[in-house]
Parts: sequence; structure tokens; C-alpha cells
Amino acid sequence: MKKVTLLGAILICCASYAQEFFTSFEEPEVFPGDYTDTGDPNLAHDLENNTGEPLVDFAANGEILGFNALYTPYDSPGTGLTDGDEVGVTDDPPTGTDPYTNGVQGYQISDVDGNFILEFDPLISHSDAPSFSIDYFIAETGYEGDGTVNESGSDRLRIYVIDFEDNIEYDIINTTGNDINDLGIEGQWINGLVELPGFLTGGRTFQLVIEVRCNSAAEAFFFDNVFFNGILDVKENHNTFFTLLPNPATNDFVIIKSKIEGDKNIAVFDALGKQVTNTIITNDRLDVSALTSGVYFIKISQGMASTIKKLVKI
Repeated sequence: MKKVTLLGAILICCASYAQEFFTSFEEPEVFPGDYTDTGDPNLAHDLENNTGEPLVDFAANGEILGFNALYTPYDSPGTGLTDGDEVGVTDDPPTGTDPYTNGVQGYQISDVDGNFILEFDPLISHSDAPSFSIDYFIAETGYEGDGTVNESGSDRLRIYVIDFEDNIEYDIINTTGNDINDLGIEGQWINGLVELPGFLTGGRTFQLVIEVRCNSAAEAFFFDNVFFNGILDVKENHNTFFTLLPNPATNDFVIIKSKIEGDKNIAVFDALGKQVTNTIITNDRLDVSALTSGVYFIKISQGMASTIKKLVKI
């Protein structure tokens, strides 16, 4: 997958009339304390909200963007988030003199002992000039390594946007290959901005993704003021055209039912945005026998309708 590095914020657009999608993490309820993962730290898996603990996931609500968290282990797995860590929606700011940039809540990721991936809802753009934005704060401390190996002591932060049509990733920030301490980006709120490719027949699908690898509570990353601005095609909600069953998938196939007729173009992406399958099905049955256990995103295109569904393979 080609990578294009641009420091800044991002905004996304579509065609019909001006509308904004955003989150400053003010809508989710705040719960004090640590988040404890109940999954297996040796395996990549979706993170779920736990009762009475900080929220790591949030469902979209109108123009408020939703987000979903995932965990992937080191090559030699550690404890992950099973020991309880400060991750998720919080009202605890980075420092007493560095409040959140929009409201009083934000999203924190720290002491992951593995890789924490935060994915925002994919958006289909029909705009000539889409763009996206996010504010981020990196705590001042002694970071380790240069992030080039998937192991403890190789800290990294990456924020990027996936363009699913062109199979390109646009970096907002990617510290991989550098010691974070050498970049002069700690202890301050930074806002990034990047312009994305414009109109494509059928629309372009973009997704904002945050990846953090760290192994200490002092190695803390904070996020706020995620903003998507543009002209959005809201004539029809194509997500309601398609049904994906069973989900989670426990068999070698899933059924994709549609309200319209015609062949379905299917592209399957793993949790890191890598395309693993691209095929056309003439019926409702999609073979997923080659997929290993984990979280995937299924892009379904049929006629003028297009949507993305999340699939969990067990």
C-alpha cells in the first residue's frame, strides 16, 4: 500500500449539501478508573466496552462520528490491557495547564503493552476537495526505540487516513523510524490538516485511524476535536441496503443480503487497512474460509450503492 506523509489535520467531504461530521468526545459518558481488557492478550481482537469502565467504543449518533478500538499484540505478546490501563474516553486532561481543545473530554491511550488501534467510522465522499482534522497531545517522558519493530520498547504513534479506492494511506503523523523524543512534538497540542483526493464516480471511502504502541503509563497520548467537513451525499443511507450474516462469522462463508439486484463487488480489508480479498459475487454467499480470526472491514458495492460493514471472524 502506497503511503503519503502529510503533517496536519484532516477533513472529509461528499456531494449534495454542506454538512459536518465530528467528535470532540463530549457525547460519551465518562467513567473513572482503568479499562481492563477481558480478551486474550496473545491474540488480535476487538475491544469491547465494559460496564463502569472508560468507554473505548462509541456508536455514531447523527453527525457525531463513531469509533471502534482494537488490540494487536507484540510479536512476543505481553499483558496487553488485561492488567488495567488508562485508555478510552476521559475528562482527565494531559496536564493541569493543557486542557482539551474542544470541551472537557477527550480520548487517552497509554501503557498498552501492545498495539492500540482506534478506527473512526468510514465515510463515503463525493466532494471535489475533501479534508480531515484531529488534535493530538503527546506527554513528555522518555520514549523508547524508533517504532520499527513490533515489540516492547519500540514506541510509536501513527495517525492516518485510508483511501480505500486508491489503496493509499495518508499520514497525518507517523513517528515510525524516529525516537519520539527527537521530534519536538511532546507537551503541546498539535493540530494537523491534510487535503484528500477529490471526486470519483461512485464516491471515495475514507477512514481515519490512530495506532499507538507503548508500554508505560507515562507514555500517554491524548486526542480531541476530530472534524470532518464537506458536502455530503445523504440522499440515501446505503448501509441499510445490505445485511451481513452471521456476524461474528463462525463458518467458512457469510451471507450478504441486498435490497437491490445485480452482482456485488466485494473488497475485504484487515484491521490495519490492508486489502486481503477483492472479488465479485453473483449471489449472496461470500467465501471467508481464507480469513484468519480477527476483525475485518467488508466494502460492498452494488450498482450505485456502496457501504462498509465490520466483520468479526472467529
